[in-house]
Amino acid sequence: MLQIYIKTWCPWCVAALETLDALGCTYTSYDVEENRAAADRMRLISGQTRVPTMEADDHVLSDFGPEEIAPFLKKHGLLH
Repeated sequence: MLQIYIKTWCPWCVAALETLDALGCTYTSYDVEENRAAADRMRLISGQTRVPTMEADDHVLSDFGPEEIAPFLKKHGLLH
């Protein structure tokens, strides 16, 4: 399951969601400003507070640009 932690006003987060949609990915997004448990989870898995942060199984990609999404998903067998 793919999860992405975002802030709705963040342009990198918007670009990440658009990229995931364009790739046809199924994901759950969490607004870390509205969801304290999600913010805590993001800090736990990534060790930081920067968004966007993506989690797929035990793999984490933090503070990334849209061009890093497809390689991350392919590397972990989530995109073919």
